[in-house]
Amino acid sequence: MKESVKLNVVPLSPAIGVEVRGLDATKNIPKREAPTLRRIWAENSILLLRNQRLTENQQFLYAKIFGEVAERVRPPVEKRSYRADPDNPMQLVTNAVDNNGRPLGSLGDGEMWFHTDKCYVRKPHRASFLYAVEIPRQGGHTKFASLYRGYQNLPQILKNKLMGRKVLQMYDYTKTEPGDLDQPLENILHYWQPAFVTNPDTGRKAVYISRLMSRLIEGYSDVESQSIINDVSDIVEQSENIYEHVWTPGDIIIWDNLSCLHARTDWPRDQRRTLRRVTIKGRELS
Repeated sequence: MKESVKLNVVPLSPAIGVEVRGLDATKNIPKREAPTLRRIWAENSILLLRNQRLTENQQFLYAKIFGEVAERVRPPVEKRSYRADPDNPMQLVTNAVDNNGRPLGSLGDGEMWFHTDKCYVRKPHRASFLYAVEIPRQGGHTKFASLYRGYQNLPQILKNKLMGRKVLQMYDYTKTEPGDLDQPLENILHYWQPAFVTNPDTGRKAVYISRLMSRLIEGYSDVESQSIINDVSDIVEQSENIYEHVWTPGDIIIWDNLSCLHARTDWPRDQRRTLRRVTIKGRELS
């Protein structure tokens, strides 16, 4: 396909990610450009645009180039006294609060371990977008780890242990650590997903396990499962497999939830951090 927009594609790291220069997401990007952008994104797992001044509607339009916008996922049992704007598919990720001390968004403060979005539902959201609005003076970075390379780097003994098995993915919206198996599962979002997935855009295999949300492996005890999950995570989270993004207002990143994990670093509580997040629908994994 002949590209009608000249795109300068610059690697972000040896392991994962590219920055695309020469693209203005505030303008209507022709549909004929969508296959090119999707290919660049799928092959590299994350795609960064800088210096964008996007309204919420423009962010939606950019997201729709990559697929159908997903609705927000609701927990089966609400454990929070207040949720800001829960029906808006554009989620505000912020530690800001209103005059009454209520959160203006979600996922407020603190570090988050490596994970992949919505792995705990039947059809995990395929892509996620974050657009930087307000960034703290220090910290609050987002790390990305390649699940393609994670799969490639697994020793055969680990691949054999996981081959053909499923992993219980779960997430408690009130916690920043793995879910507790002692509580009733019907009270928490959870789903059994394959340990290995094949990316529908690239045909490449990835290991679909994360330290935060993978909790149990089919056919293994809790202790055995945690040992395997930790071994896999140690390989995936090696420094040479990670790109750490230091945000600047106007940055927008789309990442592929089937081929990478992401994590968040901490920052001082007195500094505000605000980003807008939207996700794209995925399909059932097999």
